[in-house]
Amino acid sequence: MKLLGAMLILCGAALQCRVLLAARKRERDALRQFSAALEGLERSVRASLTPLPRLIERRGAGQYADAFFSAVLARLREGAPLPDGWREAAALAPLAERERAVLSCLADAFGGEEDDLLRALRAASQSLRDALREREHDSAREGRLVTTLCFSLSLLITILLI
Repeated sequence: MKLLGAMLILCGAALQCRVLLAARKRERDALRQFSAALEGLERSVRASLTPLPRLIERRGAGQYADAFFSAVLARLREGAPLPDGWREAAALAPLAERERAVLSCLADAFGGEEDDLLRALRAASQSLRDALREREHDSAREGRLVTTLCFSLSLLITILLI
């Protein structure tokens, strides 16, 4: 019976470790997709005279960026102005608070000059790229740390049970 309990504790630790590491991977994927989507949006604004809401309708930026743009478009269809819809969608993005603020601040550039919008898109994209580089740099160390902590604590609990 104690062996079964020990196995369950170890399995729980493995599951918790997997959940924590998956959350970090999901955040890195979201950062990668958002920065690429903003770079693509910048290129599209520069290359065409298409209105920004129509450019946002394009898909293929990735799961997280497409969900973000869909939320913005849904708010536009409800009659909300583009900056308000953008801010509301940014508040729900699967990013850390600092990156959500970067994404949300882009709404201030809407409705202004094209050059200001391009600068804001470029700055936001670069900021997200920098955050991604920082997360990727720390990911190997965090992965080892999370794994070590999860299994060390589970082994300690198992030893205390036995």
